[in-house]
Amino acid sequence: MDLKQLEDNLYTWQSALERRGAEVDLNKVLEAHKCYLELLQKSEELRARRNTAARAQDIEAGKPYSAEATKGLRQAKGLLKEMEDELATAKAELDELVAGIPNLPSGDIPDGGEENNKVLGVVGKPRTIDNPKDHIELGEGLGILDIERGTKVSGARFYYLKNQAVELEFAIVRWLMDLLKEKGFELLIGPELLNEKAMLAGGYLGKAVDEVYKTQDELYLIGTAEQSILAYHLDEIVPVPKRYASFSTCFRREAGSYGKDVKGIIRTHQFDKIEMFSFVAPSMSAREHEFLVSIQEEILQGLEIPYQKVLLAAGDLSMASAKTIDLESWLPSQNRHRETHSCSNCTDWQARRAKIRYREQGSPSQLRQGFDGQAVPRDNIKNDFLTNGGGTTGNKPELVHTLNGTAVAIGRILVAILENHQQIDGSVIVPKVLHPYLSFKEIRP
Repeated sequence: MDLKQLEDNLYTWQSALERRGAEVDLNKVLEAHKCYLELLQKSEELRARRNTAARAQDIEAGKPYSAEATKGLRQAKGLLKEMEDELATAKAELDELVAGIPNLPSGDIPDGGEENNKVLGVVGKPRTIDNPKDHIELGEGLGILDIERGTKVSGARFYYLKNQAVELEFAIVRWLMDLLKEKGFELLIGPELLNEKAMLAGGYLGKAVDEVYKTQDELYLIGTAEQSILAYHLDEIVPVPKRYASFSTCFRREAGSYGKDVKGIIRTHQFDKIEMFSFVAPSMSAREHEFLVSIQEEILQGLEIPYQKVLLAAGDLSMASAKTIDLESWLPSQNRHRETHSCSNCTDWQARRAKIRYREQGSPSQLRQGFDGQAVPRDNIKNDFLTNGGGTTGNKPELVHTLNGTAVAIGRILVAILENHQQIDGSVIVPKVLHPYLSFKEIRP
């Protein structure tokens, strides 16, 4: 939050946070901010007093310092040291309070919790499968999944992929990297261990700290490449739009989720994933959100998986998100849709913490050019998102908006592929879009 604006918008912001069920006392935040500013002013006054006393010692070069000047300097230094200690304590208390404030929910999403999520549409008709097998039975029967040995060596929620499943994962990765590169995304593979500053910037610690693995070296294992991509531009001014697609292995403790999806590979402690991430001008973030979701839909349609599109209610949002749309794939064995993709608009919430800004440059005609410098067709919604539109005028840096979206989470998408493309004899037909990347078109025992 911009604390300078908080006082003028206190009621509005408090009401917005209540929509998402966040228990945040903004009055306490304002009091802490006021205390910090008062101490900051006093410390600056003392610093000026110290500098005056220091200059008094040098008025007459070559002469001994006067006792009065020396005493004044000593007093000023002592008081300043005490004030700086108080200031540091006040700053730490303020930072802790601010770190616990989630993003304000968008005004166009439902109130309430998960039960108030809104289905925006259903795409694709599920095949009729008599007595469908679940992904565990299919994977073990085909010799491509071994959960028992994963549990033996690492505990619950770990597994081995084998044989064609390994080839299938890398075929999916190659297909999506080609697809996303064509759409203007830069490909990226980054660190999977981040320092505390990087994790705090994205809002991945604080209340969510129980979900994160921490090493003995004070580094954190990422739960998504989103964290590493955001950190890539910490404290920088970036050109917009800037889009990345990053492959990573992800690690999640899943604290508090025991009992949910214990069987199988839907919810695990380690999985591979391709994440999309965008840095855009504020005026483009709503349209960018639609763009990222359109890519996710294109991916599921390419894999021939039926799905539904869901708008999350305010109480079901993550810490950083102002608006999230999930895509839930159909799972025949459960006779229901399950989330495989999520896409969030985090507005300037992460950018403010990470100090990531942009500065518009060039003429209006130049700002309408795509990544390759060519004019962008206006009649194609996907190409339209490659424009650099909106934002501030002049050269004053402003905060960017950040957005993230799943391109594919390998474990969950394998579940959806196996179950939706299973045959009566236990084999699985591979979706056509993956054929160019594989030496087989079906998986048999």
